[in-house]
Amino acid sequence: MTIKEREMILNLTYLELAEKFKNEPQKVIKFLQDEQKKDVSNDTEYIIEKMITSFMIIIRDYYLEDDSFNELLIEFIYDKKHRQHEDLAFLLEKKHSPKLINRVYDLAVMELDYKKEDEFFNIARKCTYALGYTNTPKAKEKLELLAQNENELIREYAIKQLNRHDFTDKDVEEQD
Repeated sequence: MTIKEREMILNLTYLELAEKFKNEPQKVIKFLQDEQKKDVSNDTEYIIEKMITSFMIIIRDYYLEDDSFNELLIEFIYDKKHRQHEDLAFLLEKKHSPKLINRVYDLAVMELDYKKEDEFFNIARKCTYALGYTNTPKAKEKLELLAQNENELIREYAIKQLNRHDFTDKDVEEQD
């Protein structure tokens, strides 16, 4: 990708990104992979935010059921250089993949400096929904762990999902 193409992508809005790449998601994927490998220390948060926006377009709008993006999604989940973890939790909630159960749990309990500003623990809430929608015995185990969390809201979110689902779906639960 040329410098000019990179700058163009970084300057597009969400809607412009979606429109430009709706028929060429592989270009966005290539961009994301290239950017993830770079040291982007100057505009780290801005670039990561743009990367996650691009990633959300791909996953939410085009490839929600496709697991080929899981590795890149996982990298973003564990990356603490951005403040987009709630958006990622939303993607996990929509994706509800049995292959990502451990990652969803990790995100729910991840220590993030900015999480102190989140008085309703929305990241954890969305993760409990993701586990509930996954509806597998392994997801139930993770919700049971969250139901024992020291945080009252997280416990309530987990218990709500435990009561809402039967957890009998025996889909493949590959470990992530």
